[in-house]
Amino acid sequence: MQAKKKPEKVWGFTVASFFALIGIHIAKYFVDFHLLPHLFPELFPLSLGAVGLWLASSVIISTLCMKFISRFGYFYPIAIFFYALCIVFWPMGAYGFGDIIPSILGAIIAGVALDLIQRGILWIFIIIGFVTM
Repeated sequence: MQAKKKPEKVWGFTVASFFALIGIHIAKYFVDFHLLPHLFPELFPLSLGAVGLWLASSVIISTLCMKFISRFGYFYPIAIFFYALCIVFWPMGAYGFGDIIPSILGAIIAGVALDLIQRGILWIFIIIGFVTM
């Protein structure tokens, strides 16, 4: 009796998930810097509530990406780079970026924070995977 082989990753799906992550991170930028400030104008440009909304959107979007798109950790820094690039060129004054904090510094802060959040979520998925094996 021959053991079943694991199905191999299809190259096209890997490429598609890579570009999907970039697209989702650009969409996250629009949520964070365009949609949320319009929905909650009293919290913006900078408040604890605005930072809380950013953290909530980061955790929710990152968890959904890890669950449904890809858990390849090396895809995420590239997607975060595109997110940060949007912040550098179009900070909109949200979270104080561009007005109080220079947009390049804001992009670095947001990128590092988002990376740490995503690494934490990835480790949670890894631990859950080991526990459920």
